[in-house]
Amino acid sequence: MRGIFDQHVQLLHKTLDFRAKRNALLSGNIANMETPGYKAKDLVFEKALGEAMKAHLPGPLTVTDPRHFDGRQILPLHLVKPQVIRTSNPVGNLDENSVDLEREMVKLAENQVVYQGLAQMVAHKFSQLRLSIREGEF
Repeated sequence: MRGIFDQHVQLLHKTLDFRAKRNALLSGNIANMETPGYKAKDLVFEKALGEAMKAHLPGPLTVTDPRHFDGRQILPLHLVKPQVIRTSNPVGNLDENSVDLEREMVKLAENQVVYQGLAQMVAHKFSQLRLSIREGEF
């Protein structure tokens, strides 16, 4: 998403994608809550997205050619990937399953609320764009 779409729309797009993937992962945890030996997983991406938003800022080194490195080790937004981690259950189960149903349901609900909020933000951005296009019509 380049061109007329600013970095905020790109960030919203990427975050919506990650939230959808996290939803599937958390749903999978809940579906496997009685599978012996299943280890719960989660998706983390907030820190990487925050760092990627700094990619357009000037780096610590002066760059005189586009092929030069500026000394930063920041991935551009379009290259950021979420990280799958294993989550633990502090109580533990005898069958070594690490899914805590209540915790997974809370994470799933929080993820869905954030996803809906982000979707509304995208809709608002596009309604603003639509309005500005209409203002230019004769």
